[in-house]
Amino acid sequence: MLLRRYGMASVSSFRDVIANMYYNELFDELSEYIEDNPDKLESNSYHVQSPDEAALSDFDIITIDITDSPGNSILFDVIVSAEVEIAETVRRNRESDGIEQWFRISCKADLDDGIQNFQINSVSIYNKYRESKLGRLSEYLVPIIEKEQFDDVATDFLSEFCPEALSTPIPIPVDEVVKRMGLKVKEIQLTKHFTIFGQIVFGDCTIEYYDRNERTYKPLEVSRGTILVDPNVYFMRNVGCMNNTIIHECVHWYKHRKYHELVKTYNSDALLISCRVNETTKYKKQWTPEDWMEWHANGIAPRILMPKSMTIKKIEELIKKNELLFGTHDRLNIMENVVYELADFFQVSRIAAKIRMLDLGYKEVEGVYTYVDDHFISNYSFKADSLHKNQTYSISLSDSFFEYYANPEFAKIIDSGNFIYVDGHYVINDSKYIKRLENGSIDLTDYAKLHVDECCLLFDLKLNKASKMDIVVYLDSIMFRKATPDYNRVPTFNPDKHNMEVFNRSEELKKFHEEFVEEGQHLSRTTQTFSQAVYGHIKRKGYNKVVFIEKTLLSGKTYDRIKNNELNNPTLETVVAICIGLELSPTYSEEILRLAGYTLNNTPQQLAYKKLIHSYRGHSIYECNEVLEALGLSPLCAKAYKEMIS
Repeated sequence: MLLRRYGMASVSSFRDVIANMYYNELFDELSEYIEDNPDKLESNSYHVQSPDEAALSDFDIITIDITDSPGNSILFDVIVSAEVEIAETVRRNRESDGIEQWFRISCKADLDDGIQNFQINSVSIYNKYRESKLGRLSEYLVPIIEKEQFDDVATDFLSEFCPEALSTPIPIPVDEVVKRMGLKVKEIQLTKHFTIFGQIVFGDCTIEYYDRNERTYKPLEVSRGTILVDPNVYFMRNVGCMNNTIIHECVHWYKHRKYHELVKTYNSDALLISCRVNETTKYKKQWTPEDWMEWHANGIAPRILMPKSMTIKKIEELIKKNELLFGTHDRLNIMENVVYELADFFQVSRIAAKIRMLDLGYKEVEGVYTYVDDHFISNYSFKADSLHKNQTYSISLSDSFFEYYANPEFAKIIDSGNFIYVDGHYVINDSKYIKRLENGSIDLTDYAKLHVDECCLLFDLKLNKASKMDIVVYLDSIMFRKATPDYNRVPTFNPDKHNMEVFNRSEELKKFHEEFVEEGQHLSRTTQTFSQAVYGHIKRKGYNKVVFIEKTLLSGKTYDRIKNNELNNPTLETVVAICIGLELSPTYSEEILRLAGYTLNNTPQQLAYKKLIHSYRGHSIYECNEVLEALGLSPLCAKAYKEMIS
């Protein structure tokens, strides 16, 4: 048998399997109970008040309450709605009627290559108050586990397979845990394009793997209890560490074997779980069993690698150590080192360590190892009480553009020219908070990095409704994926108290900004032509012809026409290239646009121009073109740009 790597068929519920396989046994047992206990029925019949005879006509299974048990055994109650014929003798007359009665049929079975040793333990009148949520399984035999229980499950796992990790902080001996569980690990390339980073095999079978040398898929026999991992994925796709994937698969084995025994009753080929890179998180009205199992493994695995009580103990130890090293006030370096050393100690990724610390209430680490626009931004810090759950001071450039288009309040703030996008933040455009580096780029000042709550806009992290991403509870459990600010939640601007205070501060600073004093002296709206104004900026900047061409991607001929006051009807693209290339302030840029006869409208291209002018100042025309292309818009001076980057 060759097991295809992609595969599980549609899933039948445990209810359906029991109904198909054991209907007759359930009918016979229920029928006997009803016939023996007519007086226990809850008769609501007008004709038959106290039945002395009863017979089962038919029944429907309403639901099945399933309780997990050690090993392969399960206990379950089949809740049925039965049609019952009842009768009694009243004044020598035989009265009869039909009623509906709910029953609880308590059963037991073993799961071993399907359902074995099925037996009925008892039948009783249904009483909903007997239901218990402890140790429950879903109708697909997947454990019902809330997020708040993940740490408890992790503790139970370690109690069984690594109890020493609960008494003192230690890196989890993953190889030893695998051995104690009776499992084994095999490293192999699973797919051509590295889409699967791990698999757990629930039965002897033959799988497909990708032979990189021969560039084809080949069969491979694997035994039950084998964990297959693709080490290439960690380097190629940035999905976390090897330890996390192995423990992830161990969680599947620990909690999800019964599901696979159920599936095997009607699909003998379903013998593995494949854990893919970038699993789908699109919105669903109802999750599949596979969705729930991945949620469990994603959330529980990092908690096994970093058990709650021992992790807190280690964090506090590292904080004290680094306070002695850096001093108690240097919280940024302290937290950076704590995350780094915590990750090194528990042998997890730095992002996993950071997210675990956030999960445990250490909000200060939000500002370290933050990943925006495919790179780590500079570390930053803030007052502990300034940031609440599901908030961030960082935002990707693409997210900010979409927010600019969609949120008029945010667009108004950005169009003020008071803020500039620097290193993943919208920061007040003032020399107190931004500085120019020797290479010409801009960065946050050291003061700004330590006080982002004072100078940066704050964003609420909300579910991406536009793309209908999945519910937040799923996202909260992922601790080892790519370190984006938050998975499938987008930063959304809210004109709350914090942001209005920052905006008001920017307005106050604006009044004293040296550049605006210079601008007031420089601008001469009534006497200057477009060419004269632009050439004035060129001379003010100290640029020559070569620098002008390099910074704007415009031609030498265009420079000459500007110098000679001959460029009277420039294209909008030319004007914007000049504003960006000369790094003009929003005030200067608006004046140049006015002199050229342009007012930017709300088309996507011109909205993008407006945002680049107002909040992306200091970034080169090449960087701005990258933004435009990422948005699906035309770059500035496209021909020259393509030639320069080719």
